[in-house]
Amino acid sequence: MIQTLLLACLLIQTPVDSLTPTDSDRHVRALIRPAFNLDFRNSFLQQQPVNVWGVNGGIQFGKKRHQLTLGYYWLSYATYLRLIDWRRNAAKRINLGYYTRTDLWFVNLLYWWNLKNNNRWTISVPAEIGGGIAYALPIDLRQESPIDRTKRDFFVPIQLGVYTQWKATRWVGLSGQIGYRYSVFQTDIQQNFNGTYYSVGLSIFPALFLDIWKAVKYKARISPIRSPRFPKKTPLKNH
Repeated sequence: MIQTLLLACLLIQTPVDSLTPTDSDRHVRALIRPAFNLDFRNSFLQQQPVNVWGVNGGIQFGKKRHQLTLGYYWLSYATYLRLIDWRRNAAKRINLGYYTRTDLWFVNLLYWWNLKNNNRWTISVPAEIGGGIAYALPIDLRQESPIDRTKRDFFVPIQLGVYTQWKATRWVGLSGQIGYRYSVFQTDIQQNFNGTYYSVGLSIFPALFLDIWKAVKYKARISPIRSPRFPKKTPLKNH
């Protein structure tokens, strides 16, 4: 399943000090920028494929543009329907609205350590640690005992993986990642949250949206290969 990963990195506008900034100050500011990612992954729970939706934001820094971000990830209704055992005869009488709430979510701190990051390739090792909440969920609907949906359990996942991105043009590229998730701590949760995760998808870069804005506002000629070319100004004639 193709996913979309959006990386939007724009220059931070830091406050102007009363003193004139030195060359070192300018260099440090140029190396620190905000980062924003939409992170949609495929994973496995109870040996069943599920979708994990996420978004994270923070800063990128250094010559290789490492990232430190804080994210929010969740699994919802459509995901957990795959885990439910529908063989029970009474399953057709189930009120599906009962399962529409988000059943699992966690906050994640991510450090993207870039081994390589240039105009064409990015190879990164994302390390993550988080904490979240899982609601009680009936895995087997043949069970007659009711499930207390008010019960919430806490868990702490850590994740380590490899991420690769190929920048085909200034606008788009291809990306993929694979890793493993391990729950180092969890309270009374029956589900096992350990498992692999992966994604393959299309990367859309900020240059696409900036070029469209320049084309509309300044009538610049845009290209996925080159920077925008602005129309030449006609010199004023003296009469």
